[in-house]
Order: sequence, then structure tokens, then C-alpha cells
Amino acid sequence: MKQRRNILVAMLGIAVLASGSVALADHGKGKSKSKPTKVFTLDPSTHGNPEGVASTNHGRVFFVGATGDGTIYRGTIDNPTVSEFILGGSGKSAIGLEVARGKLYVAGGMTGKVLVYDLGTKDLIGTFDTGSGGFLNDLVVTRKGDVFVTDSFRSTLWHITAAQVRAGSGAPAGIPVEPEIHYTAGQFNLNGIVARKGGRQLVVVQSNEGKLFRIALKSSGRLIRQIAADPLVGGDGLLLDHGRLIVVQGSPAALKFLKLHGDATRADLRATRTDPTLRGPSTVDRAKNLYLVVNADFATSTTPFTVSGLSRKGEH
Repeated sequence: MKQRRNILVAMLGIAVLASGSVALADHGKGKSKSKPTKVFTLDPSTHGNPEGVASTNHGRVFFVGATGDGTIYRGTIDNPTVSEFILGGSGKSAIGLEVARGKLYVAGGMTGKVLVYDLGTKDLIGTFDTGSGGFLNDLVVTRKGDVFVTDSFRSTLWHITAAQVRAGSGAPAGIPVEPEIHYTAGQFNLNGIVARKGGRQLVVVQSNEGKLFRIALKSSGRLIRQIAADPLVGGDGLLLDHGRLIVVQGSPAALKFLKLHGDATRADLRATRTDPTLRGPSTVDRAKNLYLVVNADFATSTTPFTVSGLSRKGEH
């Protein structure tokens, strides 16, 4: 298991590069003072590097996943300590997280599995296996309850239906993304994902090439188009907040705020947000008036691991 963890951390390090910090730069209409950053500490930090984060409908409660053994932590925005909530185990990993309708969805990286937990009971209520050879990186749950999962190693977008989620099992359907999105072997390709228009349109980032893509889902099939935007090499987690697309970059450590135009056919950079507490950030979610940024820190793996709570003031 130790060897497996070391391989996982090394491979993830390709996507989440060495952390850095630069001064606040805002390409929007002026700057505004933000409240001090809150730092949340994972206690104990013994389950491997953190990666994913998800809040309860932008509420005060949030969850963080550990790559080493799939442990899920639970925190609140008024408590600096993030504690163990669902213990993981051998052969598990938690990369991307999403909370919807009282359930926690977990993309399992190299395990090839998506796990679904009931947040009320902590019970595992669904397991979906995509097979070996891939890296399930991030996922999104649509309004109808369908789940779409990015695979960084296989040129496939995985789809789990709402009916399968209710049943707790079923074979995920693979949606090919090539040739529109060219995959490079041995690199982290598709990563972060968000849904628009109730799930009829997805936006994804390709980490190794820094490209954004729009995937329209229709009864006749999928339509993939690159979004015209400046390169975002190392782009990881994505978040839609008040009409702006937020892209997390690990090095230099930053949040990039983009405005989508023309039905997500192009995107303009509006602001860049940095903070001294960021250490190789991987992803972001919103909880009340905070942006919760996971400090994956694959470059140094310095413990204790943390989550930075950046104020949303002036960013929406």
C-alpha cells in the first residue's frame, strides 16, 4: 500500500506542480480589500495529501478527501479544525468530491471507481467501476442527478445516470472525447469539470495543455468545442460562481476568474487571486462567503495539510 501511495503522489505531482505565491493581481475594475484568509487544518493529517473539496449547497459545512486511503474529512467554516468523518482504507482514494441531495460523490483516481455515501448515515450506498488504466479526477452532479466524471488518462468522459445512483450500482457509460480533445499518454489530460444549463452543457479543463472545452450533451450525441481563452496550463479544479468560471492553478498558486461569452465559446480573464497561505492548490468550492481552496501540496507534502478560506468579497 505504501508503494501504491508513493506512485499516486508522484503521478499527481505532474498535474499539481510546485506551489508558489505572488502578489494579488486584479484585471477587473479596480481592487477591494478582502477579509483575512481563514486557514483550516486537517487533523490528523495522516491519510495522504488532500485533493477534493465540496460544500453542502454553498453552506457552512464542507468535506475534504484524502488521496492516500480515501478518508473523508468534515469541517465547518467557523471551526479551524477539519476532522475525520468517514475513514478510508486500503485500495481507496478520494480525488474529486461533490455533494448533492444528501449524498457525497467521490471520484477515486487510479482505483477506477466512483463511490457514493449517504451523509446522514455515512454508509456507502453506491459503487461504480470504470475498470483499470484510468484516473478518475473530478465529477459533477447535474440537477437531474446524473453524474459526469473526467478521466485524466483515458480519453473518456464517464456517465452515471440518476437511476443508477438510486439503484446503487450499474456500469458507467463511456463518452469518447477524442479526436476533439487530444490525449497525451503519461500526462494529466482532462481534470476539473462544471455543469451549465442544468447539465446539458459541461465545461472541462485539460491540465497538460491548459485548454478549456465546452461539451454539449444532446440526444443525437455530444458536441465538443474548444473555448477560446488564454492558456491555463496546470488548470485543475473548476467552480462556477455568479457567472464567472474560477480555475485553480498549482504553480504559481492562483485562482483565475474568467467570464464566459457566446454560450461558452470564449472566455476572458477578469482577475487573478493569490494568497500567501496557498500551497500547491488543487481545487476550490464555495462555502457561504468563502472560497475553500485545498492545499494539496504534492511538491513538499508538508504536514499538517490545510484548506485556505479566501473571502469572496470583491470577487462577484
